[in-house]
Amino acid sequence: MEYNYGNLIKIERMRRNMKQSVLARGICSISYLSKIENNQTSPSEEVLEMIFKRLEIEVPLYYDFSEQVEKVKAEIEEILKEAVLTRKDQDKRIEINKYLTNPVVNQSKELYITLLIALARFEIMPDGEGKYFTEIGWIEEQLNREDKLRYTLIKCIRLINQNEKEKSLELLEDLNEQLPHSNLPTWEMADMRYIMGGLYYKFTDYLQAIENVKFALDYFQEHFFLERIVECHIIIGLAFKRRRRFTEALSHYHRAVKVISATSLNNYYGMLYNNMGEIYSSLGDQERALEYFMQSFDYKVEVKSKLYSVVSLIEGYTNYNNIEEILNWLAKGYEIKGDRTGLEEFDHHFEIYKNCYQTPDKLELIKSLKEAVQYFEMTNDYVYMQKYSLWLARELRSNGKYKLATEYYEKVIDIMSHID
Repeated sequence: MEYNYGNLIKIERMRRNMKQSVLARGICSISYLSKIENNQTSPSEEVLEMIFKRLEIEVPLYYDFSEQVEKVKAEIEEILKEAVLTRKDQDKRIEINKYLTNPVVNQSKELYITLLIALARFEIMPDGEGKYFTEIGWIEEQLNREDKLRYTLIKCIRLINQNEKEKSLELLEDLNEQLPHSNLPTWEMADMRYIMGGLYYKFTDYLQAIENVKFALDYFQEHFFLERIVECHIIIGLAFKRRRRFTEALSHYHRAVKVISATSLNNYYGMLYNNMGEIYSSLGDQERALEYFMQSFDYKVEVKSKLYSVVSLIEGYTNYNNIEEILNWLAKGYEIKGDRTGLEEFDHHFEIYKNCYQTPDKLELIKSLKEAVQYFEMTNDYVYMQKYSLWLARELRSNGKYKLATEYYEKVIDIMSHID
C-alpha cells in the first residue's frame, strides 16, 4: 500500500502557521517539500522522520496498516451516521475526535480526508468552530467526487451564515443537480437532502424545500428515526404555510404531534404549537391561535424559543387590539430577555410594539420599523422583512411621505415575487 503523508504534512504545517521555507530548512529544498505536500513524490523515510520531528508529530513509518484502513474508515463513518441520524451529537463528537491521533488515519490520505470530512460535518451542528472545514479547503483539489459534494454542502451553510446569499444559492443549485448521480450512501443522501431543504426554505424556494425534505422523510420513516421524522414534518409544514397552503401544513404538523405523543420528544411541542397558532391566525381563528400560542409558551424552556412565543402572543392580541394583554406580554418579553446578548431580533420586535402601544410615538415607531426592516433584511428573515415593510409603508403614507412609502410597498412586492 502506498502511504500519502503529503496532506498530513501540509495541514500540520498550516496549523502551526509555519512557512515551507522554515519546515524545509536543513531537510530538503522548498520545491521538494512542495512536491511532498502535493503527493507528487514519495520521500525517503529519513526525510519524513526529520519533517515529523520538526512538526512535533509522531507517526510510525514501518508498520503495515493496509489491513486496518478499511476497518477504521467503517468505524468513522458509522460514528458519524449514528450521530447524524439519532442527534447524539456531543458524545459522538468526542468519540470521533480520538481518531485525530490514530496512526492508521495519519498514514492514509483517503482515511485522513474521511476523518476531516466527518469532523467538518460535526461543525455544522451547534457550537461548531469551522477549523476542519478550513483544513479541507487547503486540499480541496484532492477530494473525490463524493467528498466534494459533502464539502460543497458545508460551504453553502457557511456562506449563507456570512450573508453571501448569491454564492450559497449558486452552490446549492449545483449540488442539487449533481447529488442524484453520486454514490453517497442512502442515509447520507437523506441527511443532505434534509439540510438542502432547510437551505431552500431560507431562500424562499418552498417547492424545492418540500421536494428535498420529502426525500429525507421517506428514508427516516422507513428506518424509524423518529426525531428526524418530526424535523421533516416541521420544515415541510413551514414551507406549505409560507405558500399559504394551510391544510397541507396542518396535516404535517398533526403527523409530527402524533409521532411525539408516542415518544419523549416533548421539546418539539412548543415549536409545533407556535406554528399551528400562526396558521389559525392566518385563517382568522384568533381564539384558537391564542390557545396554541399559550400552549407553545408553556412547553418551551429555552429563552430564545420562549421569546418567539411571546412575539406570537403579542401579535395575536394585536389582532384583537387588546392593549392590556399586548402590554402584559411585552413586559414579560422584556423580563425574559433581560440583559442577555445575542437576542437582538427581539429588541426590534419589542421596540416596535412599545412605540405603538406602550408609549405611542409615530416618529419613534417609524424609526423602529426602519431599523427592523434593515435588521431582518440582513438576517434573511423575509417573513418579518415583509411584515414590517408593509407596516412601515402604511405609517409613512399616513404621515404624508408618499414617495418613501412607495419604496417600501415595492419592497413588499419584491419579496412576494420571490415566494412560490
